[in-house]
Amino acid sequence: MNDLTGTDSVIGIAGGMGPEAGGILFNKILSHTKASKDQEHLSVMLMSLPKYIVDRTLFLQGAESVNPGINIAKMILMLESAGATIVGIPCNTSHVPEIYNVILQQLDLMNSKAKLVNMPFETCKAIKKKYPNITKVGLMASNGTYRSDLYKDLFKQFGYDIILPEAEFQNKVIHSIIYNPIYGIKANAGKVSAEVCMWIEQSLEFFRSRGAECIVLGCTEFSSVIEPGSVPDIFIVDSTECLAVALVNEARKQQTRIRSEQISTTPI
Repeated sequence: MNDLTGTDSVIGIAGGMGPEAGGILFNKILSHTKASKDQEHLSVMLMSLPKYIVDRTLFLQGAESVNPGINIAKMILMLESAGATIVGIPCNTSHVPEIYNVILQQLDLMNSKAKLVNMPFETCKAIKKKYPNITKVGLMASNGTYRSDLYKDLFKQFGYDIILPEAEFQNKVIHSIIYNPIYGIKANAGKVSAEVCMWIEQSLEFFRSRGAECIVLGCTEFSSVIEPGSVPDIFIVDSTECLAVALVNEARKQQTRIRSEQISTTPI
């Protein structure tokens, strides 16, 4: 495999969190790549190992004892050994410090050279670039991300007022959109239940009533049911799409650097 990818920048997707999210990220990478034929698309590897990575929210709530960051790091190392030079993790909750720091520690111990792109940070950068005048940003996320300071700290760093649901609404409505075992997104890959549609409308109305100018889809599951531009009066920012754009940009930078190095080392 390395003979094929040794002179290329290769995007690795550490998937399975949930399984549908990795495929969505792959498709968004395609849609944000300028290409007129197959060969002009970027090299991408998707690895999806859901059974080996415990639920991130359950871990943060204390219901799982093994830190999922350990196996996420192993998957990244597997991608790197296959040729990946850039890696994205399509799961916001995996970026909560209790998990993400373990990933970074494990990669450092193994002397990983792959570039790990941080999804929440790239999401906030994208908001600042695309909507420079907004100040009030709402967050739709799983309970694990919601209860952490991940986006709270980032929004503060970027100068935004954060709008979060009250705890009861978060648990009963927004978290249930993702995790309900009957009608939730995780339980219905490839389709959207009537209940999810209803709760999404209620969620949008919640943020609208509190003056949100922008809503961050802070869980990759939402990427399958809410499209940016689908809500006329609020900007929708999809963290999966922001990650895809960042991965494409980083791959292009690496390709330019590789070509430059090849030219400089070519004998005259």
